[in-house]
Amino acid sequence: MAEESNPFRISSVEGPHGKGIRLEFDVEAARGEKQTKRATFGAFEILCDESALVGGDDTAPPPLAYFASSIAF
Repeated sequence: MAEESNPFRISSVEGPHGKGIRLEFDVEAARGEKQTKRATFGAFEILCDESALVGGDDTAPPPLAYFASSIAF
């Protein structure tokens, strides 16, 4: 199995107000039918959709569900 490159990088930086961190990540995103989107982050695939109320088919969580979940984690 080929080793995947890490899509997430963190490094220290010196800024005008002292030390900080720089976060970088590689992600690819593409639009699908209606409101669906597909993103790849390393070996992971993330799908999202919207409800019919805003023109989607409700086939995957909406983007805000991922955002809210990330705060909960």
